[in-house]
Amino acid sequence: MLQSFYTAFTGLNAEKNWLSVISDNIANVNTVGFKAERAVFEDLLASSLTTYSNGSPINREIGGGVFVGATVKDFSQGTFMNTNNPLDMALDGEGFFMVKSNDGVTYYTRNGEFRLDANGDLINMLGMKVQGWMLDNVGNMSGSIGSINVPMSMQPAKTTYVKMKEPSNLDSRAPVLSAAAFNPNDSTTYNYVNSVTVYDSLGNPHTLDLYFVHTDAATNSWDVHVYADGDTTTEVGSTTLTFDSDGNLTGGSPTTVSVALTNGAASPMNINLDFSGMRQVASDFIFYAEQDGNSKGDLMAVSVSEDGIIKASYTNGKVKDIARLAIATFKDKEILTRKGSWLYLPNQQTFTPVIMPGGVISKVRSGMLEMSNVDIASEFINLITAQRAYQANARVITTDDQILQETMNIKR
Repeated sequence: MLQSFYTAFTGLNAEKNWLSVISDNIANVNTVGFKAERAVFEDLLASSLTTYSNGSPINREIGGGVFVGATVKDFSQGTFMNTNNPLDMALDGEGFFMVKSNDGVTYYTRNGEFRLDANGDLINMLGMKVQGWMLDNVGNMSGSIGSINVPMSMQPAKTTYVKMKEPSNLDSRAPVLSAAAFNPNDSTTYNYVNSVTVYDSLGNPHTLDLYFVHTDAATNSWDVHVYADGDTTTEVGSTTLTFDSDGNLTGGSPTTVSVALTNGAASPMNINLDFSGMRQVASDFIFYAEQDGNSKGDLMAVSVSEDGIIKASYTNGKVKDIARLAIATFKDKEILTRKGSWLYLPNQQTFTPVIMPGGVISKVRSGMLEMSNVDIASEFINLITAQRAYQANARVITTDDQILQETMNIKR
């Protein structure tokens, strides 16, 4: 008789633990990146006896109740909430963000509520530093995984080259002019002029004016005269460009111009002019050039692409790729243990995580957060089921008590 008391009592304990799991899920319905948990019940065996009759087994098994043997995490995708904050991020797919505490412990999280601190470090709401790869000047990942830092300013850079890019074009229909008659102050002595801004070592802007003179239609030749900062008395460079019958450049590029400076910057400022991207066909004049210098700029905005590349925009008009987020995943996510505050940590038996750049196993959604994947309707159904199961086990104890009382009354 006493066994049934204890069997029902295990049921009460199991349902109570299940209610704790359900209430935890419901309580975290608005927790960013929260993953719901499910209770796993296991049966208890009080006694087991097997006998044989005529060679056939006869089993006598008495159950001892139930207990919650484990909880299983639901790592399914949560819904996205739009925040319009570019540093709020959500993972669309597998994986976890990596954040490192000040004591050097790396945690894993689905909560992408990040911000920049005063030093430009990308951190989460707990001050832990987000991990990734810093990018070099051409956008390649350099070095090992570390904390992501966004420079608050961009230092000035001296222009070293000016390169003509497609669709730059010299109009082959332009009239031929005398090379000897060229005068930068007389617009009838040249066919086309355009300018490009370059920068010295202190970040001061300077203007290079390029004058184009069509000197020979048979050989498709153009003289190029270069002046700086509106000074038409001193030529800082020149060359003669030649093109073939298909309009492709055949000579005169690259060339170097040298600009003398008196403003305290490095002087002379030598700049390589590359016309390889320019053509000469029967079309309007088009001048499209790029250069590698810039003035000083202060951080204005930060954005994040789908492949986890963090881009910084500066007041000098430059946009630079700063870093790329590291995304970690595990072959068996169930061995991740909750540490509270949205964080997970591998236990001692976990294999090393697979770490990849953002965009490989999951897309990074900037300006969004992944909400909890708790299904309220399912949790309410579970809540009712757990409540009824608890009541049923309590009724078993009441019934056992009544039966025991009847047994006690036999003596009367």
